[in-house]
Amino acid sequence: MAGWQVFTATLAMLTIMAVTVASLHQPHRDPDRLSVERIRERISNEHIASADSPLLTSAWSHGAPDHQLDVQEAHRAMQQHRRCPVTECARKAAAFRALIDAGRIKPTRMPPALQ
Repeated sequence: MAGWQVFTATLAMLTIMAVTVASLHQPHRDPDRLSVERIRERISNEHIASADSPLLTSAWSHGAPDHQLDVQEAHRAMQQHRRCPVTECARKAAAFRALIDAGRIKPTRMPPALQ
C-alpha cells in the first residue's frame, strides 16, 4: 500500500472516530423528561399530601388497627412493618392474622402471641 493510501485511510478513521465521539457527548433533549425542579415540586406536594392524610399516619403506627384489615391493607402493613417482630407490633400481628385467615400465609410455626 502506498503512503498516501495509508494516510488517507488513517485520516478517514480519525474523522469517523471524532464524529462518533462528538455525537455521544452531545446532550439529547427529551421533551417528556422531568426537570429536577419539577421532580422536587412533586415530591414536596406528595409530602404535604401525606402529612394531611390521617390514614397514612395511622398505618405507620404500631398500635392495633381499629378495623379488620383486608388483604391489600394487610400486605401493605406487613411491608411497612417488616422490621417489627410480630409478637411486639400489634399492627403487624393483625396483618399477619388477616393474611393467615385469607390463606395468603401458611406459617410452619405460629408465633405464641397469635395462637
